[in-house]
Amino acid sequence: MLDFRSMLRGIACGGAVAICVLALAAQREQPFRATTRMVELNVVASDREGRPVENLAQEDFTILDGGREERIAVFRFEKAAVRAPKPLPAGVYSNRIDELGSAPSAATVILFDGLNTPFADQAYARDQILKFAGQLRPGDRVALYVMGRGPRVLQDFTDDPLRLAKALANFKGELAPSLEAPLYDPDVTAAGHFGSWLGELSYNLYDHFAADRAYRTLRALIAIANHLERLPGRKNLIWVSGTFPLTLAQDSLAAPRKRPGSEKIPETERAVRALSRADLAVYTVDARGLVATQEYVGDLRNPRLKNPDTSGQVVMRLLADRTGGRAFYNNNDLAAALRRAADDARASYVLGYYPSHQSWNGRFRPVEVKVRRPEAVLQYRHGYYAQPGEPSEPWYRENVLDAAIWSPLDASGLGLTVRMTPASGGAIRLGIQVDARNLTFYENRGKHECALDTWVVQIDREEHEVKRAAKANNLSLDAETYRRVTEAGGLMLVEQVSPEPGTMVLRVLARDVASGVLGSVTIPWKGSAN
Repeated sequence: MLDFRSMLRGIACGGAVAICVLALAAQREQPFRATTRMVELNVVASDREGRPVENLAQEDFTILDGGREERIAVFRFEKAAVRAPKPLPAGVYSNRIDELGSAPSAATVILFDGLNTPFADQAYARDQILKFAGQLRPGDRVALYVMGRGPRVLQDFTDDPLRLAKALANFKGELAPSLEAPLYDPDVTAAGHFGSWLGELSYNLYDHFAADRAYRTLRALIAIANHLERLPGRKNLIWVSGTFPLTLAQDSLAAPRKRPGSEKIPETERAVRALSRADLAVYTVDARGLVATQEYVGDLRNPRLKNPDTSGQVVMRLLADRTGGRAFYNNNDLAAALRRAADDARASYVLGYYPSHQSWNGRFRPVEVKVRRPEAVLQYRHGYYAQPGEPSEPWYRENVLDAAIWSPLDASGLGLTVRMTPASGGAIRLGIQVDARNLTFYENRGKHECALDTWVVQIDREEHEVKRAAKANNLSLDAETYRRVTEAGGLMLVEQVSPEPGTMVLRVLARDVASGVLGSVTIPWKGSAN
C-alpha cells in the first residue's frame, strides 16, 4: 500500500515523468483485452445464532465454479473498523477515501428509493428514515442516500452520523415542492437535500417518470457501485423500495453494442458489471412493510377481495441471492432489518480465484462455496455473469464517461488525486495523478502500453454542461519511464483550465479502456484556486 503523503509529494516532483509519459503518447485506436480475470467472493460466516465466525482458515473453504473445483488464489479475513480521517491539504482533491483513512473497512449504504415506491407507501418510508437516523451511534459509518428524480447524498462515510440525525430531526420543511431542486450543488446541506427529496415525492414520481424509471434507477445503482469499488471489506447496499426494476433472472447478458438510431447503451449490462466489479451485496427491503394477505378492491356497492401482488418478492430474493445480500419483506420493523443488514458487515472473508473456464460469453455461472466447519452458515453471491471485456469503440467510451458526469458520487475504481493551483490569465492548473496500480499495461515490442480517456467538465448552477475538454491518451512507455511511473505510484497528467462564467463545479474523470475501471473527482469552483 502506497503512503498517501508520498503520493502527494509525487504530484509536486513527478512533472518530469508526466512530461515523458505525455510525449510518448501515440494517438491511435487500438483495442485492449484483458487476458486474466479474477473472481472475488465476499463470504459472511455466522453461527446458528447469527454471531460471526472469525477463526476460519483458507483450507476450510472449497469453491466450485460450474461444479468444478477452483484453486483459491486470494484469502483474507476482514473485520469492520473505523480509522481516523486524514484531512487533505488545501487545493487537493481525491477520490481515494481508502488511502485517506476516512473510509471504514466495511461499507453499508442505505438507499431510500422514492422513485420506485408508489405514493401511498412513501409516508411509511419517510418515517423509517427519521427513525433510523435517530438510532445512529458514534462510530457508525453508514452512508444514507435517497432517490427521487436522481440520487441525493444525505450522508456519506466521511460524515458525522450524529450531525445528520440532528439535521433531520430539526427539519422544518420550508422548501416548496419542485422537480428543479439542484442535485449537484456542493453548498446544499443534508437537510436541504432531504427537503428537496420530500418535495419531489409530492409529484408522485412512480407515475411521473413511468417511462424511464428503470433507466434512472440503473444509472443510480451504477453510480453507487462505482463509488464503492475500491473500498476494502464487505460492501452492502440496503435498497428500500416499493418495486425493484433490476432483475437478475436471465441466464445470460448480451455484450454491449451500439443500437441503430440510439446513443444509449444497455444499462442493465452495465449495472450488473458494476455490481460485480464492486462485489456489492444488495439487500432488498420492501418499503410497504407488512402487506395484508387480502384487500378489498372495486366500488363500495360491489367490493371484492384481491390477493396482493407478491411477484416482486421473487425479484427481491433473486437479486439478493445473486449478489450475496438478503431480502426483507412483509415486515413492519424496517429499522430492525436495516440493522441486521448492517451487522453483516462486521466481519467477512474474501476468497479470490482465477476461473479455469474460458467461456466469457455473458452466461451466468453458478458458484458454490463449501466450508468444513458444520456450525458455520455462509452467505455469499451464488454466481456471476461471465461478461466479456467492455467495448473499446469510441461510442461506448463516450457514453460511459457522459453518464459519470451526472453522478453525485465520485467513482473510486481508478485512483485520482488532483492538485489545483492558479495559472496565468485567470486559468487554473490541474495536476492529475493517476494511480498506476489501477491501470492495465500490456507489453508490446518492448513498450508498456495503456489506453486512458480523460475528461475535465465544467457544470453551472443550472446543472448544464458548460465546457468539456476530452482526451484519448494512448500511452507507450519505454522500460525506464514505466519503472519511474510505477515507483512514483502513478503517472501525472497536467491540464490547464479556464473556468467559464457561471461554473459551479469541475469534474475530472479518467477511465482505463482495457479494464473499464473509472475514476472521478468533483472540485467545487468558487472563482479562485487559492
